[in-house]
Amino acid sequence: TTSKINWYLKKNLAVDVPQPEGEPPAAKLLFVPAGKPADATDFYCQEKVNQCCCCAKTEKLVRKNIIPKEYRRHFPKEYKDRQSHDVVLLCVQCHCSSNVFDNIMRENIASEHGIPVNYKNQFTVTIKPLVNVRAAARALAATNNVIPEERRVTLTQTIADYLGHAPTPDEIQELRNIETSEVKDPDSVTDHGTLVIKKVMVSGKEIEFIKKWRNFFLTMMKPAHLPTGWNIDHKTRDAYQAMETNEDASDSTSQMIGPQPQATSSGTVEPEPILLNQQQTLLI
Repeated sequence: TTSKINWYLKKNLAVDVPQPEGEPPAAKLLFVPAGKPADATDFYCQEKVNQCCCCAKTEKLVRKNIIPKEYRRHFPKEYKDRQSHDVVLLCVQCHCSSNVFDNIMRENIASEHGIPVNYKNQFTVTIKPLVNVRAAARALAATNNVIPEERRVTLTQTIADYLGHAPTPDEIQELRNIETSEVKDPDSVTDHGTLVIKKVMVSGKEIEFIKKWRNFFLTMMKPAHLPTGWNIDHKTRDAYQAMETNEDASDSTSQMIGPQPQATSSGTVEPEPILLNQQQTLLI
């Protein structure tokens, strides 16, 4: 995007490349970015077509996470950072169909690991004042015509103290279902996705888990228009480890991201030029 190009220019990490009138702006990077594909056949080097990967429709497209977010977000960052391989485009109809199929897969995973899909465990505390407000609202809404006047005034005052003004009939109805508890510690929340990935990581089967979802997507949706280079075996454990090793080696010799450019015979360093424009995808 233009904002990304301007960011590189402002940081002196790129130089502007004049473009013909009507063409998108472009810049040439002054360093080799980390994760730069080894050859032009890499998935991330291919031009992506804005179409549904199943039916080829080009309108009303939605991003589809082949590995649902409730699982993917719990993986270590090397399994998800800068990885768009498992995010594809679907039309609304295909997206809805895929979500229905995903529920089948979730139930299979729940059965396999013994963790229900709707499982959620968290440490909560009850807020006493809200309990009183909800009880008052329910009493007023259910018995407003027969409740003793003195009692009605007391209940109404309880709600007024909470709202800061006399309650309207609509507000009383809404307060009937007010939540009376809160999560004491957000980090204590444990759900289906959290526990499943924890078990998967302990068993060392994270790659198998990822491939299972990819294969399920292929089997159920039969996508005929996947991006060039997409495959079930993309980025295995060894590839991730190699990526981390390369990045660690780079970090130890330079503050710039990515492999170091080679020095010429004259002793000067000439980074490999990389064209960056709005029609290309760059991994950062």
